[in-house]
Amino acid sequence: MDYPVLNKAPDVANAAAIGTLDGSGNFVPVDSSHPLTVQGLPYSSIVSFNRPGDTSAYLANDAVGPATAAGGAVLSFAGIGPAGGGEVVITRAALEIDRADVPAGMTTFRLYFYSGPPASNLGDNGAWDLGAGDRAGFLGYIDLGAPVDLGSTLYVQVDGLATQITVPAGGALSAYLVTIGGYTPASATPHKITLKAAGF
Repeated sequence: MDYPVLNKAPDVANAAAIGTLDGSGNFVPVDSSHPLTVQGLPYSSIVSFNRPGDTSAYLANDAVGPATAAGGAVLSFAGIGPAGGGEVVITRAALEIDRADVPAGMTTFRLYFYSGPPASNLGDNGAWDLGAGDRAGFLGYIDLGAPVDLGSTLYVQVDGLATQITVPAGGALSAYLVTIGGYTPASATPHKITLKAAGF
């Protein structure tokens, strides 16, 4: 027999038929031999880009993006939350850089989130700062760690994240990818950032 899967806590008016809520708000099924699964809706978003065709060195806390023009480092993670907006928990993040060696000075990366395109409008190699114009839309950040050399690819993944973010209507988050260590990049290197999240 198939048992229902709830995407959210059951309606209190109907809860008695299938279970109850304990003092902490956790759902407890009536028939414990056939428990129900309460889970969040899954979301996933990937941003891929090639950095500019130059080898201009990054300083610590510089934005990394596809273009040096104003706004060229602003990334958009579409579909990382419900279309109408709402709360999600980012559970996993990964960064792939398509080059075969870790350049001197490259350490870790950080992803800063915003409810919309930030007013700072940085391009690639722009110095990141949480300025007054960006504060209202700033939602926090996650640390991506240091990419490791997997032969022909640099890669880092962070599992077990539990970062709660309020996604605005439209279901997308704006972001900057920022390098924590300064290094000299290769020209036009492909980058890919993957995010996984759960709604509730």
